[in-house]
Amino acid sequence: MRFRHGEAGDVRGLARLWVQAFPGERTVADRVAQLETGVPYGGLETAWLLEDRGRLAGAFRSYPLRQYLAGASVPMLGLAAVATSPAYRRRGVARELCRHALRLGRERGDLVSVLYPFRPSFYRALGWGVAGELHSYRFAPGALPAYDEAARVRAGEEGDLGEVMACYARVAARSNGLIERDNRIWAYHFDRSGVYPYIFEGNGVSGYLLARFGAGQAPGAGVLTVLELVAEDDVAYRGLLGWISLQRDQVREVRYDARVDEHFEFRLSEPRPPGFQPVRALWYPGARRIRGPMLRIIDLPGVLEARTSWGVGEDESFTWVLEVEDAELPENGGAWTLTVDGGAMRVRRGVDGRAAEALLATNMATFAEIFTGSIAPSAAVRLGLARGEGALGRLDRLFAATSPFWLLDEF
Repeated sequence: MRFRHGEAGDVRGLARLWVQAFPGERTVADRVAQLETGVPYGGLETAWLLEDRGRLAGAFRSYPLRQYLAGASVPMLGLAAVATSPAYRRRGVARELCRHALRLGRERGDLVSVLYPFRPSFYRALGWGVAGELHSYRFAPGALPAYDEAARVRAGEEGDLGEVMACYARVAARSNGLIERDNRIWAYHFDRSGVYPYIFEGNGVSGYLLARFGAGQAPGAGVLTVLELVAEDDVAYRGLLGWISLQRDQVREVRYDARVDEHFEFRLSEPRPPGFQPVRALWYPGARRIRGPMLRIIDLPGVLEARTSWGVGEDESFTWVLEVEDAELPENGGAWTLTVDGGAMRVRRGVDGRAAEALLATNMATFAEIFTGSIAPSAAVRLGLARGEGALGRLDRLFAATSPFWLLDEF
């Protein structure tokens, strides 16, 4: 078997493979068009094939992206469409595809990789950890207050795209998880069929949402799906929520996936979903917890030194030892001595036991979850996912995320 880059003659075969592996709304023609146009994240140049004597055994997409993580923009490998031909199932092909993707990412300088898993346990065994979490709400629009700021929301137009892009870029730069979007990605998000933008005007555009309207069983019983809501400040956020509230005459149900730090349930006068059933005697359902992408660290010292946001004071110094198991990328494995001083991290290979105030030993998947703020080091130790000694409380503060991991793009 051998790996090679996708070529023009592979387009239809790749499209057929991905339709078989991921049956759904996209047809062979849709996937051919995506490979040829490159919208939204890249075209044929991102496709890699595994061949067995000229036959297609598997393939994947390797998107070159940049992602904001805890105050830093880092190169990211967006791994997608990992697919095995039906004739090659249960032969370890998918694992080899992922290993090759990791090597490609390391060679081109990617610090992390993000993917949406078909089976989390499969990717966790290869070093990806679960990063994202959203709370998925279903509610009547009248459950939201009719905030006065809603008067500053209007339908978006084609000429607004530049300011919407700038608004997103400002929010992304201080986020934990959002990617940098180029014009091609924005063309996909802003111009999708059946998706309508609404913008909040402050000093220019300071917030927007992308909405899809669905028909209901009767007049006034429609469904409004909020695909994306981005606001720079509380004023814009209230305005966009107020616009949702005003849709109550046409819409029976709103579907919105909120970040954990939005504390969205406290905005709702009726937190129970329409037509709810009790879930435990007198308990009612609220939001459904959904988990998002998985993240893997490709270059451990690189991503640690790139990060600029640490949960310690600028005048505080802290040295500790990290031991990581990484069978797929041994360059990351072993012991490292880490010192954070003045908000910057210094990474050295080996153990400086005399200076270390704490020790954390774990596998790469768990460390990815710690790095993104999905789990605290002390919690990982209690769960048996890591071994820790010394000042674990300081390690918890060190990795405490200023905002939860949040990624809007799905690839």
